[in-house]
Amino acid sequence: MDLHQLQAFEQIVLQGSFSKAARRLDISQPTISLRVHTLEQEVGGALFIRGGSRLSLTELGRSFLPYAQAALRAMTRGVEVAQQTAQGKRGRVVIGTLPTLATGFFAAALERLHRLHPQLDIVVHTGHNQQILEMLYDSFVHIGCLTGPFFHPDMTVLLSIQEPLIMVAHASHPLAARSQVTLADLEAQGNPFFHIDWSLEAKHWQAQIATSNKALFEVPPQTAYDVIMRRTGVALLTRTMVRADLASGRLVEIAVQDMPAFQRACVLVRRKRDEQLPLAIDEFLSTLREESRV
Repeated sequence: MDLHQLQAFEQIVLQGSFSKAARRLDISQPTISLRVHTLEQEVGGALFIRGGSRLSLTELGRSFLPYAQAALRAMTRGVEVAQQTAQGKRGRVVIGTLPTLATGFFAAALERLHRLHPQLDIVVHTGHNQQILEMLYDSFVHIGCLTGPFFHPDMTVLLSIQEPLIMVAHASHPLAARSQVTLADLEAQGNPFFHIDWSLEAKHWQAQIATSNKALFEVPPQTAYDVIMRRTGVALLTRTMVRADLASGRLVEIAVQDMPAFQRACVLVRRKRDEQLPLAIDEFLSTLREESRV
């Protein structure tokens, strides 16, 4: 039993005759008759009552019709899904990422990808660098988003991104009104200055602000952001993480005298031995590349 046989059967029912169904399918009448005859052999009996002025279904034909139509709908839907998958509009994107890399442009890229391709399955798992590498080795994820710089002989870098780090505070913070501040100002008036482990260079620079009479306050980026949004403290955060808040005026970028141009580096990698990635991954990479440039 094949698709052509089921199509012939359904069209004969819909058109009311073998000849009209043949024209509808753009085949000859002997061909459509042969398809129905072969189908009848497979189902075990006649599907149509032949003869008379009007074509009608046998009891076998009436019982078989809904199943034939369901099979045709399923086949049509399957072809449609397969075509969408080939175009990157359907399928499954599974990504491993550090929690600190799951915000900002990464979240914006996921939102945009879902908006453009709502039928695409999107799954994100988090962990530290070593856990994400293990996910890649186990084929648990398609790609991994890790902190850079990065090199591993078994991995291929698909995309490298550099995010500027900027000093931010709430618009109501005392330092927000200053045109420029010093390290001493951050130490004295940060209240508090949050230390974030972005990179070795940034960590060493932040250590200059800590003194014996000030308690160290080291937190993850999201914690610093949440507290700053409560009008407390200052911190180095990625520009993409606070882009919307800077535009709305809720947060303010603080110019710090002699502060180096710090950046948070991240890379998207895949395992070299893996087969070709789903086309949907290319869609995600393209979207992520565009979002990281905004």
